[in-house]
Amino acid sequence: MKALPACKGFVAIADSGLRRVLRELLLGVKMCEVEFFADAEAVVYALRGNPAVDLIIAQSDLPGGGCAAIARFVRWKLPTGVNTLPIISVGRDWTRETLIETREAGICEIIAMPTSLQAVQVKLLSALDPKRAFISTDIYRGRCRRRKSSKGYQGPFRRAEDRVAEQLNQAEKRSARLAERQEGGASHAAVSLPPSPQPEEAATAVQTSAVEFDGEAGNNRQTRAVIDKAFVTARLTEQLLARLATTGEESVRAALNKAVADAEERLINLMALVQLRIEQHGCSLADLERLRLIRNSVDTCATSLLRALLFRLIKSADDIVSGRRGLPFSIGVAMQGRMSYAQLLINVGGGLDHLDDDLKGAVAKARDLVSQVVEMEAGIMPLRRFDTGTSSRPSEARKVFD
Repeated sequence: MKALPACKGFVAIADSGLRRVLRELLLGVKMCEVEFFADAEAVVYALRGNPAVDLIIAQSDLPGGGCAAIARFVRWKLPTGVNTLPIISVGRDWTRETLIETREAGICEIIAMPTSLQAVQVKLLSALDPKRAFISTDIYRGRCRRRKSSKGYQGPFRRAEDRVAEQLNQAEKRSARLAERQEGGASHAAVSLPPSPQPEEAATAVQTSAVEFDGEAGNNRQTRAVIDKAFVTARLTEQLLARLATTGEESVRAALNKAVADAEERLINLMALVQLRIEQHGCSLADLERLRLIRNSVDTCATSLLRALLFRLIKSADDIVSGRRGLPFSIGVAMQGRMSYAQLLINVGGGLDHLDDDLKGAVAKARDLVSQVVEMEAGIMPLRRFDTGTSSRPSEARKVFD
């Protein structure tokens, strides 16, 4: 990463007061090689002529489309390698809509004015940080939006598209380099034709090629990557369960139990994503066969997660209904959400009829207790109508409202 004094930047700000403030802030961090513009068209014209800059800072509501228009030009119009240019948006009034537009345009950071010299320095260093991977998909191009990652934690797989797209981009680059090397060596190598295949072999080869071609399409490759991850996670779960069965030390068993629970939940999330992708894009016969191989592991994980979830849910709801515990705010909504997840796990296992009698009883008990908690919450939470004179001290209430 370049030091700030060595960086060359384009700054596009139409507001003269904001421009003076930002100039002073950039001088404070010793970033002196800066070229100023007053609208988005001027920045686009300058980038067409000389894209060799290190950073772009633009006003969020800049004339000509704002900073988002500049970002879309950089991300989608400039060639690969230049479209990773760090971009920072500066503005005073930020709304939910402008923040979403800024994020989807691939802008790296925002600076909300008024700000401080230290905050500007942090934003500049974060935007220039080369460790943040550049993501390129059909709908998004920009820096990876994951900021924090615990050691060994890979996150929920609902945003798997970014990671899969990054892997696919790397694979395509390696394939392109390999093809160039092969083309260079082909002119010096003798060409030998393989023997003509028999009709049966030819039909098999055509069928295999069709399956491989279908599997190598963009969406199918991404689906295959998710299935690969599910396959690996299923094997990891089996290994952890095998270790848990042969371990007697309590501290080790506690750590293994936590690892097993995390792996099981991750496998269920992966399988939910697989189901969604297969419904939308389909998959090859080979991938379906791999899913059949891990079906038993998925059922086991769903049953284990369901049993643990129902145990915790029944205990919490029973404590509230019996009076051993107070009624937390919005606990009914939270418990209904847990029951929805329990229903998902039941569906993964094939429905309520595929559960054993103990689990069926636990599901019924949990539903009954959760409904009781929801009824208690509905009867307690509404506030009194003090303005209608129902307060215990109406005279004081009238004084307050008068």
